Amino acid sequence: MMTEEQRYRQARRLVKKKKAFYSHFSTYLVMGAFFFVLNMMTSPGHWWWYWPMLGWGIGVGIQYLSVFGLPGSGAGSSDWEAREIEKEMNKMQPESTPERLNLDDHLELKEVKKERAAEPSYRKDDLV
Repeated sequence: MMTEEQRYRQARRLVKKKKAFYSHFSTYLVMGAFFFVLNMMTSPGHWWWYWPMLGWGIGVGIQYLSVFGLPGSGAGSSDWEAREIEKEMNKMQPESTPERLNLDDHLELKEVKKERAAEPSYRKDDLV
């Protein structure tokens, strides 16, 4: 189960991905209009503006699929990913049956002295 901090970090990461997609898509639309106007002004008889937009559009489409998943199927979306992770984690858990568990067994642990490490100048959730 995820802690509140982990859920916040994951949600923040997803929001950053969505924000980056919307920014990229907006730039794509503005540059598409720019290329069209440039094409009309420089060589109206020869249409070339759609070639850079086609290549760039493939990149925008790939980014869309990585952020939102396949439309309608849910595959690749964050909900789908969370469900699949949960399934895989459940497969990895050893089955605990009452025969194998003996609550009377005790494990003695020595206390470990924890040394404080130097704090990094960055936050781990800023890393990609």
